[in-house]
Amino acid sequence: MKKILSLILIITLVFLLCSCGKYVSSYRAVGLVRSNTSHSCDASFLSLEGELVFKLKRSGSGEGDIQYSVSAEEGEIRLYYDIYGTKSELTCAKAGETLKGRGGYVEGGKTVYIIIEAAKGSHGKVSVELDG
Repeated sequence: MKKILSLILIITLVFLLCSCGKYVSSYRAVGLVRSNTSHSCDASFLSLEGELVFKLKRSGSGEGDIQYSVSAEEGEIRLYYDIYGTKSELTCAKAGETLKGRGGYVEGGKTVYIIIEAAKGSHGKVSVELDG
C-alpha cells in the first residue's frame, strides 16, 4: 500500500513540476533563429506556422511598456502579450508591412508572456523589449 501511495505522490509531483508554464509553444518552422533574455526577445524565420511563446520579466520596481517591431514579408503575424491572465493583442502585420510601436502596461517584477502567432507560410521578424 505504501508503494502505491508513494508512486501516486511521485507521479503527481512530476505533473505539477512539468506544468509550470501558462503557455506552450506549438509551431512548425524553417530557418527559425530566436533569442531570449530576461527583458527582450527576437525571432526571425523563413517560414512559421503556429504559436511561438517567450517568457520575459520586467526588472526593477518602476513601470514601463512593451516596445515591439514586427515585419512580415509574407503571410500574417500577430503579436500578443499576457501579464495579468488575459491574452491581449499588441499588433498584426500582413504581407509587406513593418510595424513598430509601444503597448501594454508592465509593472516592475511582473512576468510577461509574449506570444507570436503566424499563419501558414509566414516569413518575417519580430523583436520585443520591455521598456521603462
